[in-house]
Amino acid sequence: MKHFFKIAIIVIVVLIILILVQVLFSFRITDTFSKFFGGTELSSVHVNVGHEYIIPAFEIVSLEIFYPKNLSVIEVSAKEWWRLNIGTVFIFINYDSYVRLGVKNPELIKMERIDNTVYVDESTIVISVLDQKVNNFEHIKTFTSNIFVQTRDLEGPTLQAINELEKELSQRMNESNQIVNFDYAKRNFMDNYKNLCKAMGLEVVWR
Repeated sequence: MKHFFKIAIIVIVVLIILILVQVLFSFRITDTFSKFFGGTELSSVHVNVGHEYIIPAFEIVSLEIFYPKNLSVIEVSAKEWWRLNIGTVFIFINYDSYVRLGVKNPELIKMERIDNTVYVDESTIVISVLDQKVNNFEHIKTFTSNIFVQTRDLEGPTLQAINELEKELSQRMNESNQIVNFDYAKRNFMDNYKNLCKAMGLEVVWR
């Protein structure tokens, strides 16, 4: 039993020393060693998109959709057992995002002018996602799954999460349940084009 207690005490002392070294000297190892034994990596991103504000616009862009104050949880997994850095970091953030819809290639729209009438082939007006952005990030709070998980060196996984948020936004807009926004963008483009031609004394006929 004495030997068991001696070994237990030695293990506890070693753990305490590792923790003190980690905290006081910010001990780091080489990238090669880190890749071999594991490290921190992005686990998942949970997205909760807020209420949308639709802003009609006329250029190539015919519709802007604004999503303010979205809430996301970024999970970063740590597996550095040699540093006692094992667990998950949860980063809660607020951010704004917006999407622009419009005609990417207006030169593909088929039209013909005869006297003061412009005939436009409606089927050649193709609406697509022109741009999507995620910005105005606000850090709310950071939680850890246990007291040993470190919250530094999270810049890389956080930037990766931002890219995932933009992909999620683009995918959401291209899903079938968002087709109403594409239809609205097309109608708005047609209305603005018709008004522009009318201001120049021209009549538009859709065919």
